[in-house]
Amino acid sequence: MTAAISLFDRLCLALAWLSGLIAFFVMAVTFTGVVMRYGLRSPLMGGFEMIEIGMGLIVFTAVPLMVRRRGNITVSILTERLPPKVLAAATFLSDLVGAALMAFVSWRVWLQGERLLTYNEVTMELRVPKGLIAQGMAGLLAVAAIAFLICAIDALRQDRAAVSDSGGGL
Repeated sequence: MTAAISLFDRLCLALAWLSGLIAFFVMAVTFTGVVMRYGLRSPLMGGFEMIEIGMGLIVFTAVPLMVRRRGNITVSILTERLPPKVLAAATFLSDLVGAALMAFVSWRVWLQGERLLTYNEVTMELRVPKGLIAQGMAGLLAVAAIAFLICAIDALRQDRAAVSDSGGGL
């Protein structure tokens, strides 16, 4: 199990690096578009679409690592005052809710992608199939759902380790 989680963590890290590469690409497209528009009086064809798609991909490729590293926003006003067992249970439950929400959104985005593919929807200039973009994002949301599940397992393990260290039972 630990080897699979380690492999998944490496996948999340690779996706985060991909997010950085996409950000660099978006920056290069923006720079090139500005130079071509104002310097050469000829705008970059499809530049807006490349940036639009890239911005979405930046977010969805970065989310799994953010989830695994617990970089999401937490309200510490309450969590600082909770006993360790209650905090572990709350963390476990919130991770399960996060996994369920990500899985639900992934499923709905996948269905929307299928619909877009059925209607042969493409972007205006580059003619990229919108359904493939949506389904790619749905796949990345599914990876984020798995990341939440692994975090829930980690929270459960930590709670059991804390109980066994203290000598108490569940």
